[in-house]
Amino acid sequence: MEIELFYTPRTRASRVRWLLEELDLHYTLRPVDLYRGERNPAHPLGMVPAMRVDGEPMFESGAMCMWLADQAPAKGLAPARDDAQRRQYAQWMFFGPATLEPPAFELLLHTRILPEEQRVPEIVPFAEQSYRRVLDMLVTHFQQHDYLLGNTFSTADIMVGHTLTWLPELIAPYPPLLAYTERLGMRDAWTRSRKHKTAEAGGAS
Repeated sequence: MEIELFYTPRTRASRVRWLLEELDLHYTLRPVDLYRGERNPAHPLGMVPAMRVDGEPMFESGAMCMWLADQAPAKGLAPARDDAQRRQYAQWMFFGPATLEPPAFELLLHTRILPEEQRVPEIVPFAEQSYRRVLDMLVTHFQQHDYLLGNTFSTADIMVGHTLTWLPELIAPYPPLLAYTERLGMRDAWTRSRKHKTAEAGGAS
């Protein structure tokens, strides 16, 4: 299987690269400089992430992560389809981009990403309130479990954990979330995925 990952650092492409490292899959990194206006040739909107698998394009980080994890069942990063935990796994895979991510991205847009003249300060308090409500829910979970599927790390932790790194100052008051992100940050694959971001080739050595 030949995988090309079209990648810009500090974007949703990072979660796909992290998973590729967890799975020890060989891949070729195709840097895309979105911040200088470069478009991704593998994405219909020119965005990242996208990947080509044996020449066929695929986009949406959640879909890519779910598909990749299923290609390497021996790695144990996704419950089998007939496993009772599969429902819970699917729930958390969608929770990341559908529930956790939107208020976090609103906060980033209107405090850091957009030019100051385009920011809407009135959005910030509402987005922060929404985000903290979701964080409170996660705190309840991580007071009892190390990972989203109990004591087992899975691809769902990549989807949720990656988003939690966007605004570290907002999770600082929540010790269970800090402990969770610290556990994730100690993983070798996470460390590898953050190195040599401008290199053409990537993957497990």
